[in-house]
Amino acid sequence: MSKMSRQGRILLCVFAVLLQWQPWSVASATDLVPPKGYSVGFTATTVDGVQTYVCSDGEWIKRGSSADMTAADGTSLGTYWSVYNKETRAIDYFWSIRNSDGTRIESGYPISGLQASVLRSFVAATSAVSQYLAIIKIHRYAGDAAQVAFVALTGTQGGLPPREELCSSPTATADVPFAGNFTFYNQDRQPPANLPQSLTPKANFVQVVFLEGKVMYKFTKSGQWLYRGISATIRDVAGGNNLGKFGTVKKPDASGSKLLLQFTDPNGFFLLGQKVARPIQMSADGFGWQLLKVTTSGGFV
Repeated sequence: MSKMSRQGRILLCVFAVLLQWQPWSVASATDLVPPKGYSVGFTATTVDGVQTYVCSDGEWIKRGSSADMTAADGTSLGTYWSVYNKETRAIDYFWSIRNSDGTRIESGYPISGLQASVLRSFVAATSAVSQYLAIIKIHRYAGDAAQVAFVALTGTQGGLPPREELCSSPTATADVPFAGNFTFYNQDRQPPANLPQSLTPKANFVQVVFLEGKVMYKFTKSGQWLYRGISATIRDVAGGNNLGKFGTVKKPDASGSKLLLQFTDPNGFFLLGQKVARPIQMSADGFGWQLLKVTTSGGFV
């Protein structure tokens, strides 16, 4: 291993940073697509899907759902289910994906497991349950779904709760049939093509990582929001392994840089950098993409 000493440029893939997505009350199917940097990995269609409701205080409350899934060629792909989380008071979503024969042997696992939470949803039809875009929070095992970062449910049919007058017992439950299509989006291994010129570095590409965190602002006396910094966890993929942290530090280096990438796995190294171009907002609800120049580095790679 060699000590990292060369200064260079690093493309900070802000497309992979999950910031505070805005809840949308009005949307179309095209909005249930992740930002650039993610591509369709595979798709599935639900089979024998049901939405589960529980009667509570004269109202039907959604408590989960389940379905089998088939791949585009009609073969069994796995199972899907969702359950109500009492701690978070939200519904968690799960997928169990059957690994292909080769992946099963290579990974040692028969399935790839995904757990997600919804980022945004909307009602596309008054006769069907909501469609949604979810982000992966936990990967389990390994295999064909290892690079999945987002899952979209579209084309929903049915699944709405029964009539309220049928909710007459506090112990009553109802399983209502529903159908829909899943699109699984993989995290790209290369930066998006056709980046704006100001965000295109004159350097060799090394690696894409996923950042999940928050941007901090302070509301000033003049009535404006002032940017205060950023804090995020570095992962290999959404819901994947924790590789370190990224964020604004209080003490800058000799060049005035205050943005730190600290990698703790596998060997440990750090980079301090600063913006070399004006951030460009690439989507309506996303933080601006940035290009950083590395001014200080250390550790081993």
